[in-house]
Amino acid sequence: MSSARPTKSIEELITMYDNGELLLPEFQRDFKWPLEKSETLFDSIFKDLFIGSLILSKPKFDLACKKLDLRERGSRKRRPLPKMYSEQQFEVDDIYTILDGQQRVTSIYRTIKGPDTINLLFKDIKTLLSEDYYDYENRQIRVSYDEYVDGFDSNRPDEKTLFISLKDLYEARNSRETPFLDEYINPILETFSISNEEKEILRDYAIQLKSDFNSSILKQKTLISVQLLDMNIEKFCLYFERSNSQGLTLSFTDIITAKVYTEFNLRKEIIESVDKYTFFNEKLVDSTVRYINYLANNSVTKRSILKDLNGTHFIKYWPETVKDLSIVQGWLLENRWLFNIEKIPYKTMLLPILSFYQNLKHKEFSQATQMQLDLLKFWFYGSIIDTRYGGARHGSTNVVIKEDCDIMKNLAQGKFPDKLYWQKIRIDYSFEEFKKIDSNSNAKFMALSYYLWHKKSFKNLNNIADVSFNEKVDVHHIFPSDYLEKEFGKNSDEFDFSDTILNKVRINKIENIKIGNKSPKTYLTELKEINLEIHKSLNSHSIPNIDKLIKGDYDLDFFSFIKDRYKVMELNLNELKNASDRLGEGNDENIWG
Repeated sequence: MSSARPTKSIEELITMYDNGELLLPEFQRDFKWPLEKSETLFDSIFKDLFIGSLILSKPKFDLACKKLDLRERGSRKRRPLPKMYSEQQFEVDDIYTILDGQQRVTSIYRTIKGPDTINLLFKDIKTLLSEDYYDYENRQIRVSYDEYVDGFDSNRPDEKTLFISLKDLYEARNSRETPFLDEYINPILETFSISNEEKEILRDYAIQLKSDFNSSILKQKTLISVQLLDMNIEKFCLYFERSNSQGLTLSFTDIITAKVYTEFNLRKEIIESVDKYTFFNEKLVDSTVRYINYLANNSVTKRSILKDLNGTHFIKYWPETVKDLSIVQGWLLENRWLFNIEKIPYKTMLLPILSFYQNLKHKEFSQATQMQLDLLKFWFYGSIIDTRYGGARHGSTNVVIKEDCDIMKNLAQGKFPDKLYWQKIRIDYSFEEFKKIDSNSNAKFMALSYYLWHKKSFKNLNNIADVSFNEKVDVHHIFPSDYLEKEFGKNSDEFDFSDTILNKVRINKIENIKIGNKSPKTYLTELKEINLEIHKSLNSHSIPNIDKLIKGDYDLDFFSFIKDRYKVMELNLNELKNASDRLGEGNDENIWG
């Protein structure tokens, strides 16, 4: 096996794939990254941060390989089909397979040339026009691109933000300045209420960005290192066996455990805490360590943890932090802010709530005012919907955790956040976006499900009792996928979008199995015979036009159903949107109207 460690630029990776020189082994897992992870990836790229090593192999044997998954998100169209490649093809055509790094490579290609749209956002106009950023005498930009670029967002920004999609930026890389400005920049500038001179300055930023993107981003070779391996089949299999079973690096917890071992036996304490507290488990250790460092050193970064945290801090803060973290989770469940603590999209979101709880009088949620709880509730649901803890537009998660822990500490002590803080949390949604979301663990889907559950408990379909989340719960397709495939065909748009979250409800597993592949009219008519209050059950799941659904009027009109269901859900989301608007205007006295 020969090995080399060259570097590759984004442009070279794209060229390799376009030339058929970069493939995935057939057994590689599916592309799973949500858009927010892609946003964070490009945020790292533009900040000139190393985004990791790729391990590529030129197999010395025949192997079935496939192309990257470039389907539209939410689509059920056929995945890329594998094709057998011979040892000779790999050698003669200089073809490599991706052993490690396919999520990053796919994410980059989908954004630059594929179906994903991620917008690059410039800093706010006032900042761009300031003398700190722009030299008016010499008519040139004073700062580098990592300073005048504000972040990345898959949603269209507000009307006061200059932006361009990364796909458009790539497509325009070889175009002249005038066509570039006319097609991508001037239409946005025309909507700005600023002077022509100020618009010219913003055009300078756009032109500079195009130049920086071509020279510093696409051609940058220090961001990605590539290990090239020539492997026979025995070593190829051994590589995967060893990497899957043993891991390639120590975990962060392993490092901390070793660091504080002489003063505090962290591994022993973890085992005892898991046994002692209902809602504590090993998945919460990383968050617990961050919070202890926040209490001890006013920071949550891993750098600070490795540098400043010691065994004395664990002795002082571990017992109370673990106990209170369990109490907080229990309170969230008791007050129906969520229905399954294990499925909270971002476990680090528990830390600001913990900070709020620990700073309440007598450390009791009962001592909080209704206004304090209303603000905490909006923060909770709004932060999940806006993927505040997913990086990208909101920046480093560690920075967000620190800010929110401080904010919630102050809130518990009666010091309310100002409107500038609330303006950071955006409540955006649309039918087209929800139609394309198909993951049951998508943050927006989870936030919507939690919020709907909080307002009205989900009912069983075969009786009027609440869905029990202490039992096995399935995500049920209102229009079963098998029914849509049978009725409309595998290549139909209906089957393609059968996994949309607009076609899903949560019911107990056994109940879901019984429904099978029947049409909505068929199985709901059957359920109506045993549940005389089926309307109440369906209404609890935000199902529109229930009589119409039971009569079968939707059976051949799937897209009308999901559009109508979105309208019902939208009414509830509008409550959060209106609360966001009030808080953003500085009105925090009655945010729910």
